[in-house]
Amino acid sequence: MRRLCFTVDVDRDVNERIPGRIDAVSINSGGKARFTSSGKGTDIIMDMLDETGVKATFFAEAATLGKISADLGNNEVAMHGLDHEDMTGEVSGIELSSEQLIDIMRTSIHIIEDRTGSTPKGFRAPYMRTNGKITAALSEIGMVYDSSVYAPISAVFNPYDIGGGLKEIPVPTGVDASGNKITAYLWPMHEGIRTPDDYIRLADTMNEGIFTIATHSWHMVESRSGLMSPEQTEKNIANTKKVITSLLDNGFKAVRMIDAIQ
Repeated sequence: MRRLCFTVDVDRDVNERIPGRIDAVSINSGGKARFTSSGKGTDIIMDMLDETGVKATFFAEAATLGKISADLGNNEVAMHGLDHEDMTGEVSGIELSSEQLIDIMRTSIHIIEDRTGSTPKGFRAPYMRTNGKITAALSEIGMVYDSSVYAPISAVFNPYDIGGGLKEIPVPTGVDASGNKITAYLWPMHEGIRTPDDYIRLADTMNEGIFTIATHSWHMVESRSGLMSPEQTEKNIANTKKVITSLLDNGFKAVRMIDAIQ
């Protein structure tokens, strides 16, 4: 069976990590965080899901979830940190202890529970940067799966055990028609660099397993160069919808990540 997991990172607008800070800022915001584009983008994605009948997995940064009003309905809400932390300390230069990581995760869980009424079972690391300490913390707090790594796509592309009762559901990578590397994050499409056909072609190389598509809520209405015009936003919505509907037409079954590993 070919399954599709459409995943959305609900996090602060156009986030970036900077030296000396654990939490993320929004670019061109004077060292502050913005949430407006993320809220608008989440509403757009919810409308899109309603139109296509797809259930998605939202990896929610807890602070953002507390700032936006979107109703995520019966979609899965998983965890994406509290303040989009640089958990590995690669850029911040601040190494978090296991206790600090667990505290961040538990605080995030409580916020998600208060906001949605459900307990998250999955995790995606901010910036897709993870390590053994983070994996151990996830196991400690009872997470079921992680989706924080990229892996080369193959004909059979299934989740795999990573220890501590956790399964990894990777985001696939491959090559495009020109032989260039491509990942199943829609970022380049939202920035006008790639087309829907690039992702449709990538998915078609998998005969069995889980094809994970990843995107950001804010990226529906804003790129790294600034807010999109209404025309750009409409094209962006159409392109995203084309990726989803084409995969459904090609025989993929859309499922939430938590259901994909049952």
